[in-house]
Formats: sequence, structure tokens, C-alpha cells
Amino acid sequence: MRFETFVALRYLRGKRKTRFVGLITLISVAGVSVGVIALIVVMSVMTGFDDALRATIIGNRAHLTIETPGATMDNVDAAIQKIKEVAPEVVAAGPITQIEALIRNAEGRQYVSGGFVVGIDPEREQSVTQLNDNLTHAEGRDFGEGRLPAKKEIVLGYRLAMNIGARVGSEISVMTMRQFTTSPLMTGARGVFLTVSGISQAKMSDFDTYYAFVNLETASMLSGRQGADAIHCKLTDPFLAQAVAKRLEEKLGVVATTWYESQQAFFAALEQEKVAMFIILAFIVLVAAFNITSTLIMVVMEKRQDIGILRTLGVSSGSILAIFVTEGLLIGVGGTLVGVVLGSLLAYRLNPVAEFIAWLLNVDLFSSQIYYFDRIPVAVVPFDIGVITVSAIILTFVSTLYPAWSAARLDPIEALRYE
Repeated sequence: MRFETFVALRYLRGKRKTRFVGLITLISVAGVSVGVIALIVVMSVMTGFDDALRATIIGNRAHLTIETPGATMDNVDAAIQKIKEVAPEVVAAGPITQIEALIRNAEGRQYVSGGFVVGIDPEREQSVTQLNDNLTHAEGRDFGEGRLPAKKEIVLGYRLAMNIGARVGSEISVMTMRQFTTSPLMTGARGVFLTVSGISQAKMSDFDTYYAFVNLETASMLSGRQGADAIHCKLTDPFLAQAVAKRLEEKLGVVATTWYESQQAFFAALEQEKVAMFIILAFIVLVAAFNITSTLIMVVMEKRQDIGILRTLGVSSGSILAIFVTEGLLIGVGGTLVGVVLGSLLAYRLNPVAEFIAWLLNVDLFSSQIYYFDRIPVAVVPFDIGVITVSAIILTFVSTLYPAWSAARLDPIEALRYE
């Protein structure tokens, strides 16, 4: 063991008459641990929310949406075949048509709501998005019911259905601007009565509030247009979407929009929020670092005589500096390691702990109806833990510099003058 490390460990133990300094040392270790625990738990929850929301978005939105500028796609099968030839990563594809509409309950009190009616191929849609799953109670859904739409049927987002007072089996009126077949340049309002075949819970506010789904034949009745507006695709890996989109645009001359581009502002906001939360919670570790500084200052004041004796015995000022830096690092690294272990364990077991606290306080800490998840999403990422660990150790190291520098520049004559 190096001389500096040996002395630093000896100083950490302290003497019986200086138990107060030892208590302050334990408080400093605990402060660093609490800060690291808070950082790990909060960052794990935020990463879990990020992953869960990304999975929800990827499930409800196609990985790629492909459009032909200024034209509809009349031969959908041929278009899909060309897409798959250029991009073998495409495992499923289906046509879609989107129409703005006023949706009105035709029964009882006539509530009206604006929204988007999306025309789909129900058979292909099951392989592209999770619309079929949204009609069930799987994965914590409470309102999903019914089936995919047939001709003159419609699936409503559950909030949209609540807004107009509709349920499965209700008759609703869908009002759209429809092109006249005699003159495509002329349009007029057209209302079509449809039967609600299902209620969808996508666990995304905009999908649940503004979107409804019909089959392509019904969509053609509503819009007066034949063919599809776009083709949406599912890939082997959603994170290949950007590369595949670029390839399709270059070789087929289409416009390809990825799932990330459609929600870019949302993901950017999540990332900024995560960084802001990390900075805010890092101040907890900074406060603990100040405790280490005050602890080392008291140790330096207590050990003035020892420092003077060591200097007269030939110990260099650099070694004195190393002794107190090592002592501070032992406090910081010890607190960090304890925090990493306890924080990781708490993050992995956060849901049982939250359930116990909710039972103890008789409050609902995590409502599935608000957050769309049946449990707190947690993702313990080794990279995040590494960043937290390194940050805590750096703050600890910085906090040791001033006390260690004060000890190193102490004049041994002044330290021993009154001894």
C-alpha cells in the first residue's frame, strides 16, 4: 500500500476523541450515495418512458410512409412490389388514405367532433401497425373492443368515441369534402352513415382523440377518389428507416417519411428534458461534494500538528496533497459505489416499492389512465450508470482540491510553533 493511501485510511478512521469528524465523514458518504441513487432512479425512469413511448409510436405509426408527389397510387400491389425490390428490409406494407372529416353521432343527442378518417386495408394493416391489438384489452388497455372495419363500418379512437357519445354498434355520420366523379375539379360536402365496428385505444393522445379508421372502399366513398394516398411499411428494424427512406427516394423518386421524422419535435423534447433533469439532480451530488470539502477542511485543521511532523520528517508537499485528495476520493468513491448498488437495486424493484408506498399512503402514485402504462416503465442503462458514476467521482475530486492544497502549503514551523 502506498504511503499516502495508508495515511488517508488512517485519517478516515479518526480517533476516539474526534468522533464528530467521523460522523461528518459518514454523512458525506451518505450524501453522495443519496445523490447517485436519485440520479440512477430518475434517469432509469425517464429512459424507460422514452423507450415505452418510442415503442408505442413505432407500433401505431408505420416505420416508413411513402408517397408519390402530386399523385395517388392506383396500382398498389405493383407499387409495393417495387418498394420491396429496392428495400428488402420491408417485411410488410399496406395502402392508406387520409381524409379530414366531421364525425357526428347520428343517435340521440348529436355531438360533433373533427378528426381524420384513415382508409386502410384491414388484412394488410394487421402486419404493419398494431391497430388490431388496440381493439383489445392487451398491455393495460381499458377501452379497446370490437374488430377491424368492413364496408360501411368505422373504428373510432376511444377519446373520439367518448366525445361524440358513440360505442360499438352506434350509427354515426361522417361528413367530408368529396370530389364529383363528373368533374374532379368540383367538390362538395358529402355525409355517409357508418356503423362503429370497434373502439381503438392506441395509448397515444392524438390517435385516440382525432383518428378513425375505415377500409379503402369506404374511404373511396367518403373522398370520391380511387387508389391510395400513400403506402406505409414495416421494416425488419425501425432504426433502419432513415437509410431505407434515402435509398427509396433516390431510386424510385418518391417521398419517404420515417416514424422519427413524424414525431421529431416530441423526441427532441424528451431528450432535452432528460438532460435538464440530469443537470438538476447533479446538484444533489454537488451539495454532497461541498460536504466533503467541509469535512476535509476540518480534518486539515485537526491534523495540523501531524502535517507539521510529516513535513519535518521529509514528506513532500505533493505527498501531503495526495493524502487529502485520496481521503476525499475514498469518501466520494465509497459513496458513489454504495449509491450505484442501491440505486440499481431500487430501479429494478421500483414498481413493488411504488406499490408499497401507494398502499401505505393510500394514494395512486401511477395512474394507468393518465400515463397509458400499467406500471412504471424502467430501463437501467449501463451507459447512463457509467456517466453518473464518472460525474460523481469528478465532482468529488474537484471538492478535494482546495482542502488538499491548503494542507500542502501549510508551514511546518507555524504548525508546530505552539506544540
